[in-house]
Amino acid sequence: MTVGFTLKQLEYFCAVAEHGSFSAAGARLHVSPSAVASSVGDLERVLATQLLVRRKAHGVSLTAAGSHTLKRARILLAEAREVELVRGEDGSRLAGPVSIGCYSTLAASVLPGLLEEFSALHPDVDLSFVDGGMDDLVPMLRRSALDLIITYRINLPVGVQEAVLYECDLHALLPGGHRLAEESAIDVQELAGENLILLDLPPSGRHTLDLLSAAGITPTIRHRTQNFELVRSLVARGLGYSLLIQKPRITHSYEGLSLVTRPLQPRLSREAVVCIWPAATRLTNRARALVDYARETSAPALTKTSSTPQTDKL
Repeated sequence: MTVGFTLKQLEYFCAVAEHGSFSAAGARLHVSPSAVASSVGDLERVLATQLLVRRKAHGVSLTAAGSHTLKRARILLAEAREVELVRGEDGSRLAGPVSIGCYSTLAASVLPGLLEEFSALHPDVDLSFVDGGMDDLVPMLRRSALDLIITYRINLPVGVQEAVLYECDLHALLPGGHRLAEESAIDVQELAGENLILLDLPPSGRHTLDLLSAAGITPTIRHRTQNFELVRSLVARGLGYSLLIQKPRITHSYEGLSLVTRPLQPRLSREAVVCIWPAATRLTNRARALVDYARETSAPALTKTSSTPQTDKL
């Protein structure tokens, strides 16, 4: 079978689709906009279909055929990069890039050990990461800028496959001198009249409010922030309580003020930390190895909770 298009044409087309114009794609690829436009035009002629709608001074947009072609082109380019990586090798050595997205509140506890230890086992794998909220990470996963995302199993996007890393419980975060600080567990109803410091990093904020609503509580939100450590500092100052999933080992805020974590009774929520990737994407051997390693090692020692048996298959 003879294929009439080239990998370069696919690469240029993907760059235009992702950056919105020939000039932006050219800058990204370090070639002239006219070279990009010519290459994409040749691809359209070979495929006998229009992939882009050109709008003078307003960039380009994908046609329906262009959207379909973009998905397939990304897969072909990824496969081509895999072939390039194992050229001259027997194919068993793990080498090449793996880009990880990590939900911000998990990053400090999950990523450092994973990056150090996996890199020591597989020095030819080039690990990189981006941390942030899911509103930022999911689009990156969709356009193949990320191979994987480590996050909570809360409002996961459609069309992804997951592997469970570990599980943890929602808990109350209180200042050290709080009236309930000596309790072994706390009924969330006892906090109903107090101010809430809300971690509002999507999807955590909405999830917390939904849980409180299900418990019949409409909280008084004193402050909202997407900064996990700022939540802890505000609570330590006595400005309110918070409900969090992630539980750092340290029991003080950045200012050195005391913090107390207490389980909720009855339990409001038990959440799984998962690694996700597009269901339509076949993981590379190195990405699959990273997921397997994360499942074996990621549960933080500070949780000390038993997880349900891992039965999902990669």
